Amino acid sequence: MDKPTLLIVSVGELGTNVLEAAARSGLFSRIVIAGRNAAKARARANGALIGAGLEGHYPTIVGEQLDVDNPSFVKDIKAINPDFVFTTATLMPWWQVDQSSAPKLPFGGYVSLHLAVMKTFRDRLAEADLDAIWIGASYPDVVNPILCRTGFGPLCGIGNVQEPIPKLLSGLSNRLQVPTDEISVRLVAQHAFEYPVLSDGASADLPPYLLHAEANGNDVTELAREILLEPFPFTFDLFFNRVTASAAIQAFDSFVIPEATAVHLPAPNGLVGGYPVTVQNNEIKLDLHPAWSEADAIDTNLRSLPCEGIEAIEADGSVTFTEVTQAAFAKLVGKPIERVTIHTAAEQAQEILKAL
Repeated sequence: MDKPTLLIVSVGELGTNVLEAAARSGLFSRIVIAGRNAAKARARANGALIGAGLEGHYPTIVGEQLDVDNPSFVKDIKAINPDFVFTTATLMPWWQVDQSSAPKLPFGGYVSLHLAVMKTFRDRLAEADLDAIWIGASYPDVVNPILCRTGFGPLCGIGNVQEPIPKLLSGLSNRLQVPTDEISVRLVAQHAFEYPVLSDGASADLPPYLLHAEANGNDVTELAREILLEPFPFTFDLFFNRVTASAAIQAFDSFVIPEATAVHLPAPNGLVGGYPVTVQNNEIKLDLHPAWSEADAIDTNLRSLPCEGIEAIEADGSVTFTEVTQAAFAKLVGKPIERVTIHTAAEQAQEILKAL
């Protein structure tokens, strides 16, 4: 069976890290990294080719120009003919926002920076009507549900709920002296959850989550909760993109292998937040613990949204901000902002960028 083609639509930090990881993964026969700057894309492709080759991997790796605002976009992406489309576009990445001296918003207040560009990409990708799996990595716990509620959206995201799992597996393995492959963990959690548990010390007052852990069939959930709260020094800087790239490879792998694969993914099928799932034949199904209903799992992640400054995501995809976020907007842009929709995201994003 031929290996698939991966298209990475980004020449930024995360896109480049995913390129480097994918080039060494053995999962793809062809990898295309594409963006508005063709020269930068080709240089990134050549860097990955050399590095992967030194480690014994030689997929075809090329850099291409792909501009969502160019009339040729649909023709260009059809010519690439990818099996996977991976996007991580934003008008300003989180690490640049952090460097700004402007008054800060809660994380969810910046949703328009991601949504504005992803909406444009979504509309053009829908025109292309590709038979490809779209994985969206731009604040997927929130952006992907908005896209799915307003039309075509990514099948899932990457990162977030995936990233605390190794802490749990490693910690349980060390404490119980059993191999990690004899331990199973199921976690329902939204984006806000990973930051306090991957830190010097987590508060017992974590964002809402559901957790179940077993070792050789024995319930070890309470020990897993203890491990979640253990100090875990962790730096959220540019190097963190390498961690997220590993989450992308885990996601890609679950789609590429033919067997049903248990994994955690954010925004599966457009749901808010992250869940344990099984992936097979390009389909994602929730893999919840029997004690959890689907409604309870979804509600858990919805109740986590205020931790990032979002009160609710409505059925039409509009976002209502918490009072705290509205007050923060007043300090940043000079007026309180109550909500954002897919139609107002571009204008709101420009207000935020100007203030930053």
